[in-house]
Amino acid sequence: MSWLIEQMRAHPELAFFLTIGIGYFAGKLKIGYFQLGSVTGTLIAGVIIGQLGIKIGADTKAIFFLMFLFAVGYKVGPQFIQGLKKDGLPQVFFSAVVCVAGLLVAYLGARIMGYDLGFSTGLLAGALTQSAVIGVGQDAINSLPGLSQELKTQYNNSIPIAYAVTYIFGTIVFAWVFASFGPKILKIDLAKECKDYEEKLGAKMDEPGMMAAVSRDVVRTYKVTGATYVNRKVSDVEKSFGTDPLFVTRMRHEGKVIDPNGNVVINEGDIVALSSRRKALVEHEKEIGEEVDDEELTNFKMEALDVVVTNEEVTGKTLVELIAVKGHEFRRNVMVRKITRIEHDVPIHENTKLQQGDVVTLIGRVEDVERVARDIGVATRPTIMSDMVFIGLGILIGGLVGLLSFNVGKIPLSLSTSGGALIAGLLMSYWRATKPTFGQIPPAALWVFDSVGLGAFVAIVGLVSGPGFVAGIKAVGISLLFVGIAVTFFTSIIAVLIGRYVFKFHPAILFGACAGSMTTTAALGAIQESAKSRVPVLGYTVTYAVANTLKTIWGAVIVFMLV
Repeated sequence: MSWLIEQMRAHPELAFFLTIGIGYFAGKLKIGYFQLGSVTGTLIAGVIIGQLGIKIGADTKAIFFLMFLFAVGYKVGPQFIQGLKKDGLPQVFFSAVVCVAGLLVAYLGARIMGYDLGFSTGLLAGALTQSAVIGVGQDAINSLPGLSQELKTQYNNSIPIAYAVTYIFGTIVFAWVFASFGPKILKIDLAKECKDYEEKLGAKMDEPGMMAAVSRDVVRTYKVTGATYVNRKVSDVEKSFGTDPLFVTRMRHEGKVIDPNGNVVINEGDIVALSSRRKALVEHEKEIGEEVDDEELTNFKMEALDVVVTNEEVTGKTLVELIAVKGHEFRRNVMVRKITRIEHDVPIHENTKLQQGDVVTLIGRVEDVERVARDIGVATRPTIMSDMVFIGLGILIGGLVGLLSFNVGKIPLSLSTSGGALIAGLLMSYWRATKPTFGQIPPAALWVFDSVGLGAFVAIVGLVSGPGFVAGIKAVGISLLFVGIAVTFFTSIIAVLIGRYVFKFHPAILFGACAGSMTTTAALGAIQESAKSRVPVLGYTVTYAVANTLKTIWGAVIVFMLV
C-alpha cells in the first residue's frame, strides 16, 4: 500500500485518473430518483484521495473548466436566444426572477452565519445545484485586489467543501418540493393536471424515456375492395384518417408499380402500400380491403434522419400550422418520430411548437425525408469529427473578451475567461443554428467537453483542496448542512408560489419550469414520475437555458456582493 501511495504522489496524473474512475462509478449509484452524479462523486473522490498529499498543478483545471463552459453555452444557445423572443418571454422572466431569488436567499444565509467568501460561494453552488459556480467563484476571488495569496487559497479551497456538503441535500430537497410538496401546498393533483393538459394539446404522450416494443409507424399493403376507397383520388384517401397521417407511398395501378401523386384515382383491385400509424391502419383495414403480401411494393429505402431546425419560417409554428402553410404534399411519406430539445424528448402532438435548435427525427422514404429536411433545417448525419477551429477560436475569443474589465470603486469587474467562454458558446451555437455549415460538435464529443470537462475540473479541485477539507468542516460545523437545506427549501417554495400566482403557469408546465430554473435534471425526473407524464419538460428547456447561464455568472456576483 505504501508503494501505491508513493507512486500516486510521484505521478499525480495517476491520482487524477483514479479520481475520475472512482468518481464516475460512485456517481452512477442510484437510490430511487436520487443519483449522486458524476460531479459530486468525483469531487468527493478527489477530496478523499487528496488526503494523501497529492501535488497537482491547480492551473490545469482552468483548461477543463473552459471546455465545460463552452460546451454548456453551445448546448443551450439556440433555446436561450429563442427564449428571448415573444413566446418564451414569460418563462425567461420567471427563470430570471427565481435565479435572483436564489442568489439573495443564499447571500442572506451566508451573511447571517458570517461565512467567508469561500464558504458563501460554495453554499450558493451546492444549495442551488450549480457546479459551474465553483470555477467562476474561484476566478472572481483570484481577481480581487488586496487579498493575500494565502487568503485566496483558503477561500478557493473552502468553495468545494461547502459545495460537497450542501449539493446532495440540495438535489434531494428540490426533487421533493417540486414533485411532492409543491403540488400539495397548491392543492392540485399533478397527474390529473398533466392528463388534462395532454388532452387539451390533442394527443396522448408516451412515458418519459419509453418507446413501444413495436414501431408505431408502419408500411402495409392492401388490395382495395372497400367502397369507401374505390374510385377516389389518392389525396382524398390520404385525408380520410383524420388527424392520423396516412400516405399512399406506392401502388400497383393498372398492372404497373407507380409512385402516385394526389390526383391518381384508385381503382378496385389496385394494391396500395399505405404508410401510417399501426393503430390507424388496424382500425380502418376493413374499409380498405384485404391485407396482402406484395414485396415489390414495399421494396424501397427508408431513412430515419435527425434534422436541426434552422428555418425561421418554421420556428414558432405548430405542426398543424406548418402543414396548413406548406400543404399536405409537404409531409407526404414523412412522419415525425421524435423531437429533442436540450437533450430532452419533447412530447409530440398537433400543437407542438418547433423552436430553433430543436432536433427533429424524421422517418420515411429517403427522397421525401431529404426534401422535408431541406425545408425545415439542416440534416445532422453521424460523424466523429468536431470542428476544432470553431472550438479553439471560440474559446480564445470568448476568453479574451472576458478579460476586459472596468472598475466599480476599487474593485475590477469582468466576465473572466470562464464567463467569456460561456457567452462565446451561447452566441456561436446560435450562429451555427442559423448558418449550420460549420461548427459541428457530435453529441459524443459534446458530452466529453461537458461531462468530462467538468469532471476533470472538480477532480483537480478535490485533490488540491482535500488536505484542508476536515479543517474546513470543523470551522463551520454542521450548521452549513442545515443552512444549505434552508436555502434550497425557501428558494424552491418561492419558485412554486411565484410561478403559480404571479406568472400563472399551468401546473403541468409550472413544475418543469421550476426544475429548469434550478437546473436540476433529477427533479425533472421526479416530477415526470409523479405526474406520470413527460409534459413538464415543456416548461423545462427555456428556463434551464436561462438559469444555466445566470447561475454560472452568480459565482462572480456573490463574491462581489460580499466584498
